[in-house]
Amino acid sequence: MKAKITCVYDEGALPNTHLIGAIGMSIMIDADGKRFLFGLGHRPRYLENNMGELGIESDSVDAVVVSHNHMDHRGALDGFMRERTKPIDFYAPASCFAEERKRFGRTGGMYPPEGKEGLMYRNDVAGWTDLSEHVHISPPMTQNGADECFLVVSTKVGPVLIVGCCHMGLDHAVDAVKERFGRIPAAVIGGLHIGKKNDRLADVYAGYLKDLGIKRLYLNHCTNERGIDRMRVTLGIDGVKDFFGGQTLEFDLL
Repeated sequence: MKAKITCVYDEGALPNTHLIGAIGMSIMIDADGKRFLFGLGHRPRYLENNMGELGIESDSVDAVVVSHNHMDHRGALDGFMRERTKPIDFYAPASCFAEERKRFGRTGGMYPPEGKEGLMYRNDVAGWTDLSEHVHISPPMTQNGADECFLVVSTKVGPVLIVGCCHMGLDHAVDAVKERFGRIPAAVIGGLHIGKKNDRLADVYAGYLKDLGIKRLYLNHCTNERGIDRMRVTLGIDGVKDFFGGQTLEFDLL
């Protein structure tokens, strides 16, 4: 069996396609006969467009996981739910959910869109949570005001770490994976919150990953193009791969 991991929404998108690149992140994990969407991106119509271009129907998704309560990871909720006809579980730290819709239809967190109230099941993530045999949600880790969880896919090469923004710090995420699974991640996918002007953090992370011997890096979103290029100074041009909208990875499951 394999896990197929597809970038649905990111600042970058494959050229010569109709995929839209925009601020935000959404990654699809197909594993164990189920589909899990990690993050929703920022703009509803952009998520709808990219899902359509990739042939992903909303009703084909078995669960949604939102890593933390930032708009670029939950903002496209209405777009995802627009064509949804079946109930679906949403997993996220409690801080990602709103109890009710606020003035002008805006919320401080996720709330079922009008007409979809009975389709969205709230699951507050507090500890390690198994989505399926090989796909797991971490407990929320708090740093810089964000309660953030991440995903781990158990594969034959080792745990595959999928992060949204890694506000908790890459070392803390790696330590949590090692404690839970007995091994450091074999691969890291997603955003590292390096930003445009944080060369020092890019250098620290690159040196840390090199020392650990983690060689499968597929980075996007808040790692930023400059951050990715900066990490390549230490890890080499082939040491850090882009993971833009439309790109897919496959791993043999454990």
